[in-house]
Amino acid sequence: MKKSLRNLLATLGVLALVLLCAVTTAHAAGQKVLVLPFQAHAGPEMPNAAQDVPQLICDQLAQNGLSPIPMDKARGLLARGGDGSINLAEARRLGRMAGADMVVYGTFNQLGSGFSMDTRLVPVEEGQAVPARFERDSLIALSECAGELAGRAASVLGSGGAAASTPAPAPAAERAPTFVPMQGAAKGLADVQVRGLQVMDPDVVLTRLTIRRGDSPDANAINEEVKRIWEMGYFNDVQATLEGNVLVFTVQEKPRIENIIVEGSDAVDADDVLAAMGTKSGNVLNEQLISDDLQKINELYRKEGYYLAKAGYRLDSRQGGKGAVLVITVEEGNKLYIKEVKIDGIKELDRDGLDKYLALRPRGILSWFTGTGVLKDEYIERDTNAIAAYGLSQGFVDIQVSAPDIQYKDDGIYITFLVNEGPRYKVREVKFAGDIIDSEENMLQQVEMDEWRDDNGYFSVTVMQEDTKRLTNFYADQGYAFAEVDTRILKVDGDEPLVDVGYQISKKQKVFIRRLTVEGNVKTRDNVILREMRLGDGDMYDGSKLRRSTERLNRLRYFSAVDTELVPTGQEDEVDLKVKVKEANTGALMGGIGYSTYYDVGVSASIMERNLFGRGYWLQLQGFFSWRRTSGILSFTNPRVYDTNLSVGNDLYYVYDYWDDFTKETIGDSLNLSYPIGEYTSVGVGYRLERYYLSDVDADASPYIADYKGYNWTSAINARILRDTTDARDRPTKGTIARLWAEYGGGGLGGTDNFIKAVADWQGFWSFNPENTVHLRARVGGVFQNTDSRVPVFERFWVGGMDTIRGFSYSDLSPRDYNYGGDQIGGDRMGVLNLEYIWTFQKDIGLALVPFLDAGFNIDSKTQSNDLYDKIVYSAGLELRWRSPMGDLRIAYGVPLTKDYDNERAPGRLEFSMGQFF
Repeated sequence: MKKSLRNLLATLGVLALVLLCAVTTAHAAGQKVLVLPFQAHAGPEMPNAAQDVPQLICDQLAQNGLSPIPMDKARGLLARGGDGSINLAEARRLGRMAGADMVVYGTFNQLGSGFSMDTRLVPVEEGQAVPARFERDSLIALSECAGELAGRAASVLGSGGAAASTPAPAPAAERAPTFVPMQGAAKGLADVQVRGLQVMDPDVVLTRLTIRRGDSPDANAINEEVKRIWEMGYFNDVQATLEGNVLVFTVQEKPRIENIIVEGSDAVDADDVLAAMGTKSGNVLNEQLISDDLQKINELYRKEGYYLAKAGYRLDSRQGGKGAVLVITVEEGNKLYIKEVKIDGIKELDRDGLDKYLALRPRGILSWFTGTGVLKDEYIERDTNAIAAYGLSQGFVDIQVSAPDIQYKDDGIYITFLVNEGPRYKVREVKFAGDIIDSEENMLQQVEMDEWRDDNGYFSVTVMQEDTKRLTNFYADQGYAFAEVDTRILKVDGDEPLVDVGYQISKKQKVFIRRLTVEGNVKTRDNVILREMRLGDGDMYDGSKLRRSTERLNRLRYFSAVDTELVPTGQEDEVDLKVKVKEANTGALMGGIGYSTYYDVGVSASIMERNLFGRGYWLQLQGFFSWRRTSGILSFTNPRVYDTNLSVGNDLYYVYDYWDDFTKETIGDSLNLSYPIGEYTSVGVGYRLERYYLSDVDADASPYIADYKGYNWTSAINARILRDTTDARDRPTKGTIARLWAEYGGGGLGGTDNFIKAVADWQGFWSFNPENTVHLRARVGGVFQNTDSRVPVFERFWVGGMDTIRGFSYSDLSPRDYNYGGDQIGGDRMGVLNLEYIWTFQKDIGLALVPFLDAGFNIDSKTQSNDLYDKIVYSAGLELRWRSPMGDLRIAYGVPLTKDYDNERAPGRLEFSMGQFF
C-alpha cells in the first residue's frame, strides 16, 4: 500500500512538473528578449566573441519560443547608449527603447581551451535580475550553455519573475555551489555563519554578503549570496543550508600559496615576473587570477621579443594539504626579430617606394641603434593604413589591404600583407564648388592637382589632402577663419578608369580680432609674446600672419609648444585670439668633453639663460680648454630694447690659440646692433676692439706673421645684411638664408691691423618631406689692404675641414709664403660650395645621414691670381649627424677628388666633431 502510494505521488509530481513547464512555455512564448553585445576576452579561435556569443544565445532563445531582437539593432542601441558600460538601470532603459520584455547581458572570457560566462537576465518592467554563471573546460560546451541560459530566460519570463531556486552551473572537475531551496525564514534569521574556513577570516566572507541577522531571505536572495561567495574565487565548493533559523554557508577552501617560484626564466628577471603578478605569497589559490597573471607574464616576454614564450603553472602540495607552492614555469623560446615583411598582391605598385613608409622592417646591421626589426603592436595597424595610403597616393582608389598574417617561427617573425590593388585611376578634371571667391584660373593656382595630373596623370590622395590645406589657408588669408573644404572623388562612367576631383568650399563668415590674449606663460612676460605677433586687436583675421606669428614664437625657443585658439564672442564677425604657450626650460648648465679634428680633445662648460627675468634677455658664460685653444666668453643680448625692433648685444672674451707657427693671446670686446627692415630681413652694425699678443714666432717667419710679433690692437667696424626665410633655426627644411658681411679694420680707426674683409653667404633648403632635405650653400669672400701694411694671417681665410671642404685640412689648402720657408699664410680670396642631401631617419633624436659634394678654393691673389681654375678642389663623402645630449655629433668621411695645394692626393679623411666648441 505504501509503495503504491509513493508511486502515485511520484506520478502526480511528474505530471505537475510537466504541466508547470507547459504553462511556463505558453506564458513566455512570443515575448521579446534583447541580447546586448558581451564584454569579451577571447583568443584567435573566437575573434568576434563579443558578437558571436550573443548571437548563439539569440538562436537558442528562438528555439525556446521567444522572440530575440536582431543583433544589429542591439548594437545600434548600445552605440547610442553612451560609453558602452552596462548596469541594471541601463539594461532596463535599453530594453524599454527596444520594446523588449527581458534584457540579457554579460561577459565572456576564454580560459585556455575552456571558458567562463557570467550573465544577467533582467526583466524590463518587474522582477529581480537573475544571474547565471557558466564555466566549462571546452569551447564545444558553449552551445549547451547558451541553450541552458535560453531555457532559464523562458522560465523567468513564464513565471513572471526571477527563478528563485536555480543553482549556478558547475565548473568542470569541481563541485557546484549549492544551497537548500526554501521559501524564507518566517521569523527572521537568528544568525548567518560561514563554516569550513581554515586560512581566511570568516569576516572576509561575511562582509561580502548582503543578508544579515533578522532578515527573511527567499531562495533567490540566498542564490545571490552563494554566487557572491563563489565569485571570490577562493573556494572549490560553496553550499547554503538552513539549520533552524541559522543560515549556514559551508565552503571548501582552495589551498593557501605559501611560496611562489619561477622556473625557466632567463631573459626576464624572476623578480620582474613576480612583480607583474597579482598573485602573492600568502594568498588563497585563485585560478582566474593566475590565468590573468600568465597572460601578463606572456606579455612581459613579448615586450622583450620572446613571442614564443609560454607561461604555465603547477601546484606542489605541502604535507597536510593546507598549503601549496605555486611554481610558474616558463618556456622562453628564442628571441625573435622581424625576418621578412612581404606584401602579396602587388602588381603595379612600386615596392621599393612603399618600403620607406613602413615601420615594420626586417632586422638589419644598424637595428641595434635604430630599433628596427622589433615587432610592435601599434605598428601593425599603422602599416596597414600606410600601404593603403600609399596606394591611394598612386591612383589606386579601390585598394584594399587586409590585416597582416603574422607567423612566429624559430628563426624570426614573418609578416605578410595581402593587397588588392584594383584599377589605377587617372584624373580627368579638377572642379570647384560652393563659395568661390576668385576666378577658376586663380583657384587652380592655389592647388596642385591639375599640375600633378599633367605631369603624372594618375590620381593622388596625398596631393588632394595637401590641396585641402592650401585652399583652407588661401581662404584664411582672406579673413575666412572658419572656411571648410570638403573633397569629392567622382568616378567617371566608361571603360577607362577616370575620376573627377572636386573641392567643395564653405567660406563661412569673414572675422576680425576683437582681443588678443595670452595663456600658459608663467615666467615669460606678456609683452615678450605679444611683440612677436603679426595680428592684433581690431585686425582682420589673416591666416598667413597667424602662421608667421607662430613661427616667430617657436624661433624664440622659449616654449615647448605654441598653439592658437579662436574664441567666439557672440558676434559672427568677431573672435578673440588666444595664444596658448607651454614654457620650456630656457636655462642650462652644461659641461662635457668634446673632440674635433682641429682642436683635438677639449673640455667645455657653460651656463646660459635664453629668457632672463622673462624679458627675453640672453646671457651666457662659456669656457673651453684644449691644447690648441683656451677661451672664455661672456655674452649678453637684448633682442628688443624697450620693446622696439632694435637688438643690442655685447661679447667680452678671452682666447689663447696655439697656431703651428706662433701663439696668440687675445682679450677683446664686441658690440653689435641689429634692426629689421622687413619681415625676414635685418641689418646690423658692430664694433670690435681687441688687444692681442703674438709670441713663439720663428726668426725666419713670414712677414704676415713676423710683422705682428708682440702686442697689437685691432679696431674694426662691421656691417651686415641678413635675409632668413627658413622655417627653423636649428635644422631648417625649407627657405633660404642670404648674408652679406663686411668689416673694416684700422685705416683711421686706430689699431695695428689694417684690412677690409667682405663675405657673401647664401644657403637654400628644399624638402620632399620632413625627413629628406636638399641643402645648397655658396660662400665667397675677399680680404683687401687699406694701407701698405700686410693683412695678418688670422684675418685671412682658412678653408678646409668640417665646416668648409671636407676631406681636406685647412693646411692642405692654405697658400704659402715660399720666400720664408713655405709658411702657411691663409688666403685673401676664397670660395666654397657645398651640396648636401640630409636624410633624417630618426627625427626624434636628430639622427641623419648626409651624402655631400664639396668644392672650393683658397688663394693669395698676389701670387696665384692667374691660376685660379687650377686651385679649385673637390671632395665627396658621407656624414653622420646626431643631436646627442652632449651636443651635436658629426662624423664625416671625405674623399678628395683632386690634389691638394702640395700636389698630393690623399686617399680620404675622417673628421669628427663632438660637443660645443666656442
